[in-house]
Amino acid sequence: MVPSNILRSLYKHPQSRRNSKRFRCSNLLSFKPNSPGERMSPYFNLCTKLTIRSKEYSIYCKRDARHGAIFKIAEMIGLPDGRVIVNKIFVTLDVATELCERLNALEQLYRESRPLPRNGQLHFEEMIEEESTLKLDLSVREYRQNLQITQSKKIMTRGPCDSLNIPDVGEFRRALYQLVEDFANNTLTLSIETDDSGISKVIRGDRVAVIYCPIRPWPWTRSYPIKELLFDPTLVGLILFDRDVDKIREYCERTYPNLMVDSYVDMDFEQNDWTAVLFENLKIRWIRRGQQFRINEHPGTLSLKQEDHWFTA
Repeated sequence: MVPSNILRSLYKHPQSRRNSKRFRCSNLLSFKPNSPGERMSPYFNLCTKLTIRSKEYSIYCKRDARHGAIFKIAEMIGLPDGRVIVNKIFVTLDVATELCERLNALEQLYRESRPLPRNGQLHFEEMIEEESTLKLDLSVREYRQNLQITQSKKIMTRGPCDSLNIPDVGEFRRALYQLVEDFANNTLTLSIETDDSGISKVIRGDRVAVIYCPIRPWPWTRSYPIKELLFDPTLVGLILFDRDVDKIREYCERTYPNLMVDSYVDMDFEQNDWTAVLFENLKIRWIRRGQQFRINEHPGTLSLKQEDHWFTA
């Protein structure tokens, strides 16, 4: 049973991000979910400007009745009469969320697979939206310096493929991720749904909240391989809104007494309280509804590969 205070927090938009000075999104973050008969503006609003290794980029956004929002990511150059767009791509809110996840996985690949070949095509992914209305091809060259995003099938423009070159994967991903999170948290309604198997999940748009730890594996891979731990709505609420490590620890120890987190000690960490490493780094990943995924353990951790479980969001 989900406590009423957590339920209330799940339906309440966090206000702390509305006044963020990092991004100029005050006009966008005040958007509310569409009301019946409401007309969508055909114009894009400027969200933020980025300078990455002397290259300038602007990210625009507009609300969309079907997708929630559409982002225009543009490369800018300065001319005597002002700055103009030279390259651009369009992504929906859902695809932008997935793009951030793919880039995060790509950065992890770089950290784990050094050295890498110079100018090799290290990564290629396609993201195809329902009815194939939007497609992005990703490739990275020159170590982790250049991200090439090509849009071969588009919903906003016609003509040849649009291509965008970004000289730093990590900086671009962090900026886009923060923008997407701010926008999604202030425009999409959070709800709790129960699937056919009786598992309760927190839903945002068409994505499901999944609990994970980027520092070390969750214990479900061996001692507690149950779905409830992945999707627990109360724990999701504590991670998203309370952010209190003591409350998270207390809830986990009370609800899941046999986690045996001490058996998942990362060899690289010099810390006495191993459970704190886990509880302090619990995060939420929003995975598309119906998508299969698994929890991958990182090098340096104790693992049993034959007990790697697949789950469905």
